[in-house]
Amino acid sequence: MCLALALGTLAIYWPARHYGFVDYDDNDYVFNNPTVRAGLSWWGLVWSFVDQHASNWHPLTWLSHMLDCQLFGLNAGAHHMVNVLFHCANAVLLLLLLKSMTGAFWRSAFVAALFAWHPLRVESVAWISERKDVLSGFFFMLTLWMYVLHVKKEIVPLAVNQDEAVPPKRSPAPRHLIFFRLALFFFVLGLLSKPMLVTLPLVLLLIDFWPLNRFAAFSRNPSGVKIVKHLLVEKLPFFLITIVIGIITFLAQRAGGATSSAPPLGFFSRTGDVIIGYLSYLEKIFWPQNLTCLYLRSDQVNVESLLLAALILIGISILAAVNLRRRPYLAVGWIWFLGMLLPVSGLIPFGLQSIADRYTYLPAIGFFLMCTWGMAGLCDGLCSRPLRRVLLMVGAATVLSACAGLSRHQLACWNNTQTLMERALEIDPDNYIAHGNLGIYFSKMGRTKDALLQYQLEREWDPGFAHPPGNPNRTNSTPAPAAPK
Repeated sequence: MCLALALGTLAIYWPARHYGFVDYDDNDYVFNNPTVRAGLSWWGLVWSFVDQHASNWHPLTWLSHMLDCQLFGLNAGAHHMVNVLFHCANAVLLLLLLKSMTGAFWRSAFVAALFAWHPLRVESVAWISERKDVLSGFFFMLTLWMYVLHVKKEIVPLAVNQDEAVPPKRSPAPRHLIFFRLALFFFVLGLLSKPMLVTLPLVLLLIDFWPLNRFAAFSRNPSGVKIVKHLLVEKLPFFLITIVIGIITFLAQRAGGATSSAPPLGFFSRTGDVIIGYLSYLEKIFWPQNLTCLYLRSDQVNVESLLLAALILIGISILAAVNLRRRPYLAVGWIWFLGMLLPVSGLIPFGLQSIADRYTYLPAIGFFLMCTWGMAGLCDGLCSRPLRRVLLMVGAATVLSACAGLSRHQLACWNNTQTLMERALEIDPDNYIAHGNLGIYFSKMGRTKDALLQYQLEREWDPGFAHPPGNPNRTNSTPAPAAPK
């Protein structure tokens, strides 16, 4: 199944080997960045840690791009395939991780396949500049896996006496500490790839609750408070690392001007955008249409959309809370989804986008868990075992086939700058960022009339007529390298 999952993922993204760079952050990250293009070097190592280039701080991601240039030069197809291979590895690791935690093989396989083949993954995999997503995802999976091994080695399963708490029996050898330190090590590497992993300690507490059931003693005996205290203290190194990396990232983004590029919004507007954004993510998970590389933030909050989003989010939260004991996977998956999206939800202003497909790369796993185990549990209570198997098999095959087809279709948009920006304008004709980037691309290709038309449209729709940090600008005259033949 691991081989089938990896080959299926590779087949979906195989056309990317012929794709080129796009003039949308790829210039800052790779082909117009002299430090990255020079490959691995001592100066590159220092630069990756001390520079806030592109308003971000992710030194390990910079080093991975340098290694690509060292090995492949500016062969964009090879850069793309490195992303694809990381994504394949992440899908396999997720399958093995879920199987190890839950013991439910087919449910784990479905969640892993849904994670790998859902159209929302395309931006993270097909965009070379989003190496940070697949790279941080790789270390995210390894962190969770090492943590699960630590838990299994630390405590030998014992029958729990309902009248008195049974203290956990330590293994004679401190093997569990090795896995715990490995989990910390991979966590640091993940944060150095993309600081969005600051919410990983929350995920560790969630899987402690379910499926690892480390909070079980708390509900059976008052002395279980000691176990809860142990679990919280255990996460203290993760939280301390999170605080340090979070501060560094915030300072880097502020120094790079990323926070100042966001439009000034009041508390009500920002909170409304966050709530509507969550509903937009849910909508795109269930109905992935009109996907684009940039969803511009609206100037005003639609009150009807805000009320609808609030009702849906509150309703799901109540459903998860009511079923906390009987169906703990609902609460775990829902909090995983909400919590991991929180740093990029818009509470802290960053850029001009309202939402982004790439932000769902890891948060969506929680929602997939919630839905998969929820649907399986629902079928358990409604139909007989043979009928249940048929329904689940047919439903899973239909969903995964649809996701694979939609992902292949969405992948074609990332062929080059023109296809990407024209797709963005097809979704939103008023997208002035897309007009400006398309004008830059036409100018580099010598299509002066087309470029002037795009610049005119950009001027009409852009209130401030300014290019936000991190996007191409007109002083950059180096075209993206051609796609590999």
